[in-house]
Amino acid sequence: MDSHKTDALYERFPHLYRERTAPLKSSKMGWGFQCEDGWHKIIYEMSKKIEKISNDGEFAPAITEVTKNEDGTLHVEARNITPPIADLITAAQEASRLTCELCSYSPAYLRGPGSSQEGHIACGRCVGKAEGQHTPRKSRRPKKPLRAPDTIIIKR
Repeated sequence: MDSHKTDALYERFPHLYRERTAPLKSSKMGWGFQCEDGWHKIIYEMSKKIEKISNDGEFAPAITEVTKNEDGTLHVEARNITPPIADLITAAQEASRLTCELCSYSPAYLRGPGSSQEGHIACGRCVGKAEGQHTPRKSRRPKKPLRAPDTIIIKR
């Protein structure tokens, strides 16, 4: 994810992403968000809802990893989670299944073999950009050259 968006999430939810300064053996948040910019809104909404229902204490939930799963969806690992927080994480993972990870457009689908976006959840626009134009653009009809007027009107 873009460093500006990553920093914005860290600043907005410092207690939730407190594991970013932990050693890499215990938390992978030191690597940042290992996904594309399109899922920023999903992660932001999930974080906002988790922060709203959690308490700020020693046993508050902490997100330790945000990556892309093998099946192309969002993968979130957290510590000290409760069932409502687990439901919010699952809802974010399910939302990522239909959201383009590049531009956040919905609906988007997991692209299979033969596509330039293989293994990514991408919309048709992003696949078209990556592959280039397949259909040649229709050329416009040639315009007739302008011709000088036969008469000139002079106003007095």
